[in-house]
Amino acid sequence: MGSISPANEPAVPARTDEAAENNSCRMSDVLAEFLKPLDRKRKHTAKGRGEAAPVVQFAVDFLGDPRMDELTEAKWKLLDEALPDIPNRDNIPRKFSETLFRRYKYAEATKWSKLERVTTTTIKSRYWAGLYKYVDFAIAEKHYRGPRPKFVCIDPENLAPLPRDAFDDDELLTLLNLPLFTGCKNRVHVWQPGGYFVQSHIYWGFLICILTGMRPGEVGQLKCADIRTDGEFYYFDLRPFDARNGRVAVKDLRNLKTNAAGRVIPIHPLLIELGRLDRMQDLMDKEEERLFPEWDAYTRKDGTIRWSQPLSKAWQYVKTKLKLDRADLTLYSTRHLMADWLDNEAIAQRTRDRILGHASDVRGRYGRKGILDPQIAAKIEALEPPVIKQIREILLAAKNRADGGELTVLKTY
Repeated sequence: MGSISPANEPAVPARTDEAAENNSCRMSDVLAEFLKPLDRKRKHTAKGRGEAAPVVQFAVDFLGDPRMDELTEAKWKLLDEALPDIPNRDNIPRKFSETLFRRYKYAEATKWSKLERVTTTTIKSRYWAGLYKYVDFAIAEKHYRGPRPKFVCIDPENLAPLPRDAFDDDELLTLLNLPLFTGCKNRVHVWQPGGYFVQSHIYWGFLICILTGMRPGEVGQLKCADIRTDGEFYYFDLRPFDARNGRVAVKDLRNLKTNAAGRVIPIHPLLIELGRLDRMQDLMDKEEERLFPEWDAYTRKDGTIRWSQPLSKAWQYVKTKLKLDRADLTLYSTRHLMADWLDNEAIAQRTRDRILGHASDVRGRYGRKGILDPQIAAKIEALEPPVIKQIREILLAAKNRADGGELTVLKTY
């Protein structure tokens, strides 16, 4: 195979007087409008547009940035047939993977040497969904007057999605034996061993995900006031708002992934032993609302916020550092780990769904105050599979060394 230079982006046809008279926008013009940040009263209508941008840009590049009135059924069909031929990033040099179109052209030029296609989930959930969102916008804004296309093409070579699996005990113990949890170099170099104890947002993020099954993005949004107690047990209260306090402004609602994500979750005693409540009180004394003020959210181009970014980046680093190459192991594996523990303790399915924030057609066992049945809460707080005993020893050993002055405590807020 000869040398490959980065694929040239398709030339944008020169605008003609006829096109100007036609007054039909080009796909790229509509994309720019689609991604334009909206004012605060319309911002809620733009959710997901930033995630749609890459595949819409692929359509612009692949079709040569046609005018919207040039988008015929035949062109939509060509695009539909091309989507399954976009490879994933593996084994593609960075300069050829900057856009989906360049990845597509690289696969074409190399005849798919050492490349794989994306999963069917990526095609359906990202590509098709993103294009539909764009087309619906174009129709609503009267930029496109043709019929809404229907995407159906899947290549037999497209990969089937892997089920996300739980951590096994050895993987979990390997993770929690890293310097972040046992003694690190400083606030920045938390993955290098040293004499400092840094309970950062990453430290707590991993532990809360492991010991509660919460989503990474949910952890980043926690406020000090979200830690509640019924006098016996402590909970993270993830409901959108407390109805007992009256109505709240839309801007103050929690950013939930699904309607079922609003719930209360028992806080595992180990988190309290490690100083979770002490941190909360310290922050409240400083009049800080957020439980992790150092946790920076990522703002997408469309103005929507992705809270999971810091923990996701840390996980990618850790996965590489520990050479955890099991394909079905993801950051979300912490949720499946908690699900396994709940299953092993024979916790009722409806309660399991409530704890993990899964939709259920069975009314959950919450009382008028939104708190779990005390007997069920006790069972969940007592979850202590053998690996938790080992985790407790690792984490409390470092905490005790810090309390005893062997490790120097560094705060991150």
